[in-house]
Amino acid sequence: MVNSPKVSISFYWSACFLPTLLILALFSCTVPKKFQAGKPFVFKTQVKVDGSLPLSERQGLEKRLLNQIDDSLKVKTVSFAGIRKTIIKPAVFDTNYATRSILFMNALMNSLGYNRAKITWDSSLKVVGKQQRVTVAFTVSPGKNLKIDSVGYALADTTLQRLASREPRNPVLVKGNPYSIQAVAGELERLLELYKNNGYYKISKEDIYAEVDTVIAALINPNLDPFEQLTLLNELKKKRENPTINIVFKLRTKEGSAHLKQYRVGEMSIYPDLVVFEDSTVLRKTDTTIVNGVKVVSTNQNFRPNFLVHNLSMLPGKIYRLREYNRTINTFTQLGAWQQVSIDVIPDDSLGVLNMKVNLYPEKKQSLVVDLEATRNAGDVIATSNLFGIGLNIGLRNRNLFRESVQASTNIRGGIELGTKTRLVQTLLGSISQNVYIPHFVLPFKIKAEENLGSSRTIFNVNMSYTDRRDFFALGSINGSVAYEWSKFSRSQRRRTVWLYSPFNFELVRLVRRPYLDSLIRAVPRLINSFNNGLIISQNLAYRVFMNRGNHLSTLTIGLEESGGLFGLFKYLDQEAGLFRYVKGSVDYRHLIRSAKSDWAFRAFAGYGVPYGLTKNGTREDALPFFKSFFAGGPNSMRAWPVRKLGVGSSKYLDTVQRGALDRFADIQLEGNIEYRFNLATIGALKLKSAFFTDIGNIWDRQPDGTPEQEGSNFTFKHLYRDLAVAAGTSLRFDFDYFLIRFDWAYRIKNPVFAKDNAGWFQDIKFRSGQFQLGIGLPF
Repeated sequence: MVNSPKVSISFYWSACFLPTLLILALFSCTVPKKFQAGKPFVFKTQVKVDGSLPLSERQGLEKRLLNQIDDSLKVKTVSFAGIRKTIIKPAVFDTNYATRSILFMNALMNSLGYNRAKITWDSSLKVVGKQQRVTVAFTVSPGKNLKIDSVGYALADTTLQRLASREPRNPVLVKGNPYSIQAVAGELERLLELYKNNGYYKISKEDIYAEVDTVIAALINPNLDPFEQLTLLNELKKKRENPTINIVFKLRTKEGSAHLKQYRVGEMSIYPDLVVFEDSTVLRKTDTTIVNGVKVVSTNQNFRPNFLVHNLSMLPGKIYRLREYNRTINTFTQLGAWQQVSIDVIPDDSLGVLNMKVNLYPEKKQSLVVDLEATRNAGDVIATSNLFGIGLNIGLRNRNLFRESVQASTNIRGGIELGTKTRLVQTLLGSISQNVYIPHFVLPFKIKAEENLGSSRTIFNVNMSYTDRRDFFALGSINGSVAYEWSKFSRSQRRRTVWLYSPFNFELVRLVRRPYLDSLIRAVPRLINSFNNGLIISQNLAYRVFMNRGNHLSTLTIGLEESGGLFGLFKYLDQEAGLFRYVKGSVDYRHLIRSAKSDWAFRAFAGYGVPYGLTKNGTREDALPFFKSFFAGGPNSMRAWPVRKLGVGSSKYLDTVQRGALDRFADIQLEGNIEYRFNLATIGALKLKSAFFTDIGNIWDRQPDGTPEQEGSNFTFKHLYRDLAVAAGTSLRFDFDYFLIRFDWAYRIKNPVFAKDNAGWFQDIKFRSGQFQLGIGLPF
């Protein structure tokens, strides 16, 4: 009998989550250790905020208030896997701790604009054996928050006043918003940054202050006439009902005018080949070249003067701007030819100029790296995405090609990729690649906006590889591409965006089929269009954004690839030369919530590909080339399944062919992953860690091929729940800082192959039926 999804979900919750919650309830406890016998000690401290604040705002305020309590009231715990908590040496309770805490909490409330907050506290005692546990509870009634009524600037300097009065793009203080000291400090920072970007090099926080108005201050004026006093008293009454505040930024008067002087860039000098630890007894001969008014003082002529001056954001005679100063340092740092970059600023107050000395300390020009590494390919030409492998890599790197900090790397790699227990060595790999990174756009025309980017570069790549997929296929390929990469930080530095666009990518593939592949094609005939000699002429676009807010880190990656859109219009390339024509897109979102001893990690992935070319006999291609297809399973995907052994959909046909040994490829993939990561112990330099995880997802064909055997392999929203696979497991991880070894053990909690039996939940699960995965690094 087939249960409905609703019944299956109910069964899943009752059979899986409820026992888990019972286990956590039984073993989740807090144990005090090394407490003073016979004396009450602080066991728990809590803060509750009363009032009509929104839930998220109230919870955030409670968390901030809890951080303000006296250290002796803070309960410090050591946890194991977030379940068993131990309180080490809890403090003896003293009412003075609560009194001091109220002072600290009031200071926070005032800084947030709650100047009439009421804070009370209470305590309760519970005796457990020899323990006298004290719980301290604070209750906070915040009252009404001060709102900003107006923001003004009364600066004595006309230039400063004009700059401040301009409408800011991102105003920090806005009428009607809650008042807080942090917001005022943010506006002060904005003003200082504005002035430093307009030549005011010496202006500082001591030069500007914020004055807030109070009606009470005006009422104590002895020269106030009775009518004005009545008016102010009426205003005071209104403020008590709906308190508001006016903020005016003013300039402090100081002796001298250096702080209010607008500076220009004076003499500029670049020293491109300084030595970090230089022998002062050795005199080095220098050569000076002047380019666009900038002096380049060099000892060995390893860098072209024009190239050095081109990367300056500051030039003599221009107004000094802090952002150009920072951009110059960032540019030379990101070029990669220098290990250390600094700029000395020498003010000349009499002339109102800043003389600059750019100090550059080069890295070693060339380096050779030979290492043993773990490999994880993400859909490149060797067609081994997400396989775990061990390889020997020999790399030669040149950091200053053509004397213009052009990076060049040559890599030779050989290795193996591990599969199932029936065939431990699943794949043999060999490749040689040459990459060249030019630190600017190489184009027949100039892009003016490039100057405002955080970094930009052009990437040329040539790669040859050979892959022997045992009993499946032998694949030889050659690949060449040109790509442009650029990035930019947000003003707050919390957000970084990276774009990568490859207008031309050429891949030539030659395939020799083996017995297992022939079996797969006989089982699914349409795959003959995917497993064939072929040609790809494609372009790729990738967008990645990194977001950092407190202990939350997020990464969003969107990729788009198309092949044959233009060159496929030529019939010979489309049909005779085997040009693959397709469009493929993917979205990958990752979110990490960090804490001192544990992390929550989340990942969501979706991929979709559409082939649209013609075969030699004129029929439409109905599948992506196999080395561009999606697949699931392995140490970085659905971990309860071996590599390429999940799917397709809920079809069970491939599990019956060759005893399920055939690999699975598809045009659609959905996957979600959740991990709770925590520390176990530290042994010397080794950090022992663990995790609980769950993986949810599958791969699908876009449309059925019409055969009864492949029923359930195509994607439909109607059968999405039926087709989803669910894995759950745990992990043991050895963190050596510079790399991490991961041992994962996972079970198939929901297997789509058994979709007709309770939707696939908890079928054929035995203690030894789990899947072991060996991985290097975190899975996501």
